[in-house]
Amino acid sequence: MAGRPPSARLPLVLWLLSLSWSPSRAGTGTVEVQAPAQVRGLLGGNVTLQCHLQLPDSSVQVTQVTWMRRQQPAGQPSSVAVYHPARRAWYFDPERVQFPAARAGGELRDASLAVSQLRVEDEANYTCQFATFPHGSRSASTALQVLAQPQNTAEAQEVPPSLLTSGPVPVARCVSTGGRPPARITWSPDLNGVVDKSQVPGPLPGTFTVTSLLTLKPSSQVDGKNVTCTVEHESLEEPDLLPVTLNMSYAPEVNISGYDGGWYLGQSTATLTCSARSNPAPVHYSWSTAAGPLPPSAEPQGPQLLIKSVDKSTNTTFICNVTNAVGTSQGELTIVLSEQPDPDRSSVVTIAVCVTILVLVVAVVLGVLLLIRRSRSAREFLLIWNPHLSAMNERHQRCHN
Repeated sequence: MAGRPPSARLPLVLWLLSLSWSPSRAGTGTVEVQAPAQVRGLLGGNVTLQCHLQLPDSSVQVTQVTWMRRQQPAGQPSSVAVYHPARRAWYFDPERVQFPAARAGGELRDASLAVSQLRVEDEANYTCQFATFPHGSRSASTALQVLAQPQNTAEAQEVPPSLLTSGPVPVARCVSTGGRPPARITWSPDLNGVVDKSQVPGPLPGTFTVTSLLTLKPSSQVDGKNVTCTVEHESLEEPDLLPVTLNMSYAPEVNISGYDGGWYLGQSTATLTCSARSNPAPVHYSWSTAAGPLPPSAEPQGPQLLIKSVDKSTNTTFICNVTNAVGTSQGELTIVLSEQPDPDRSSVVTIAVCVTILVLVVAVVLGVLLLIRRSRSAREFLLIWNPHLSAMNERHQRCHN
């Protein structure tokens, strides 16, 4: 709709004349033009720019209706459509612009303008003006905003283990394609990560594609978490919520357990366990000490370390190294031996054993007493009811005889 051919000059002249013509007003009524301040339409769709003339009485005559547009606030206005009761309607683009209520030879008080197959260049400020007799010219303006509804997608980003570093990496990607204006993208929760946004031209002229990358440091606290990409846009009735489950590869996080602080010299056996959280799973475990090799009494068995005899060589710091496809991590545990068993600990164990034995003995005694009581009750029952049972038996035999 940009530009104006020579044939558009006549309507423009008529519009300028109507602006300069302002006859004396008759009557006390008010002539008012009603139009919305803003109208939105979808790119490629249809929209109607509403414009209605409110008249105090039927004596007012509409001599001309003109639609003008201005793309920039300081730009020059250009004619879009003109209607004169004595002439046919004129349109800058007759294939896309029409007066739906136009009737040849009649007044047009509903000057709503229908625009089809919306283009980006249709976005502008439009002015609807009525030239009337005897009240002169009245006008109202409408801002047309052309929207394009974006297509939104979100997915987890899987980084090959060989490319992982100790720093943050992209874990999720959200893309809003072909929106006008550009869509707004947020993440929740963001897991204290960094969000990188970029914007490029969309597939259609005047549209935009926005990409948002959620970047986090690899860890077990991130792997398997659920995050949501929220896309907001003027063409959407409500925000578009796109859930994503993170799949994060990270190096092993190692912890050694099995030492309770009560190990002592001469203890028969002990076991340490190396636990690792990782993605992907661990492929190798190795044991050592801060001084180097393991003591002779220690035997590694994968994630476990079996100490057959606790001696002075056990009084050291054990190290477990765990390897997966991302890398190798280690955990440490320092063993401090005592000369003899902890008496408090031994007392607790002894008391626990004694209490257990006592409970078992009491249970057995109660069971025996219960059986004896049930046996006595059975005998007493037979002694009391035996004569009656004998009498009933005799009566039964007599009846049969």
